[in-house]
Amino acid sequence: MKDIDMTGGATTTARPGTQGLQPDRPSEVTGAPPAPHDGRRPTAPRWPRRVPPMTIAWWTAGALTALVAVLTGRNLPVGAGTPDAAGTIVDSVPSSSLTAVLATLGLVGAAHATWMTTRADHPATRRVRAAAVAVSGLVASAGVVFADTSLLARMGYLPVVLVRAPFDPALAGAVDQYVAPAFLLQLGVLVALVLLAVTTVLFVRRSSGACEVCGRLDPPADHHAPAPAGQVSARPSGIVAWGRPAAIVAAIIPCVYAATRLIWVLGYPLGLDPEMYEQDAGKLVAPAVGLSLFALVGAVLTLGLVQRWGEVFPRWIPGLAGRRVPVALAVVPASVVTVAILPAGLSMIKGLLEMSPSEVLGNWAAFGPGVLWPLWSVALGVATAAYATRRRGTCPTCGRTS
Repeated sequence: MKDIDMTGGATTTARPGTQGLQPDRPSEVTGAPPAPHDGRRPTAPRWPRRVPPMTIAWWTAGALTALVAVLTGRNLPVGAGTPDAAGTIVDSVPSSSLTAVLATLGLVGAAHATWMTTRADHPATRRVRAAAVAVSGLVASAGVVFADTSLLARMGYLPVVLVRAPFDPALAGAVDQYVAPAFLLQLGVLVALVLLAVTTVLFVRRSSGACEVCGRLDPPADHHAPAPAGQVSARPSGIVAWGRPAAIVAAIIPCVYAATRLIWVLGYPLGLDPEMYEQDAGKLVAPAVGLSLFALVGAVLTLGLVQRWGEVFPRWIPGLAGRRVPVALAVVPASVVTVAILPAGLSMIKGLLEMSPSEVLGNWAAFGPGVLWPLWSVALGVATAAYATRRRGTCPTCGRTS
């Protein structure tokens, strides 16, 4: 590694595994108290060091669970013969085969996460980093097929269930669906994929010499006192330019979905077989209202990713008026929804392809909006990434501002 004289007296050293270029003795450069022996600032977040071991543990636990099921002749709740998993992309595949696939996938994911974690603090070429991302992408693609619309549906129904369950025996019984084995398996797979994605990002950043927290590669513009919290980069990433159009697309799609459901509530069988609508109209009201409100609220919050009130709490919010919105408060929920939308959209497309042309024309509103959900997932992901990049400001770990 190459030492660079930045100030005429102090020496900085590149540390690919941590924060890139930083003063070894900051007190000699800025007069600040000496940093810890590993070069980190006292306020450095801990999640970059905690997530990789958690990823390895999660994937290993999943692999062992599936492997024990295979060796004992049991099947996990996925695939053919599993009523609660009837909407997955692989719902026609035998459960025994899918259990073996999950065991193999878990072992591959655990091994890949272990390799990235042990190699993260060593410099890697661009090809090696690209290969690691490709493997993670293949594993994630295989894992997505085990999820369906139930993840997104449960999130949408949850507010209605919590409010009405104490007074409605039918909804009280729906609480059991949140602890059903098939749903918990899908939730476990979703968590595994998110952990693997974060571990992959950390590997790419560390092995390329970038800051593991903010991802910046350029040298610090100023080693003096950090800028005020929330200060944005003078030269933001190019993804910021895509934030506004992506947010608009991500807000329109759920509104289209909500419009069809609200029209059903008003008594019009838009895009539904009239006979089926008359038969099930009473059962459609509560779910339609719940999911429509969930979609509309989500659309409004999505627009917050490109509005000022998404960065500073409005004046009408008691106790929070004028305060800055924590970045994680917007990024974490948006990221969860982004991941949940994709398998739901793929499941809806699968259902649409299995229908005859006459069934599609007679019930287009039931599946039509779902065809746009993969686009919704991508758009929301881009809008979320743009929001996080725009608001990252001065990194508490490396001190970079641009």
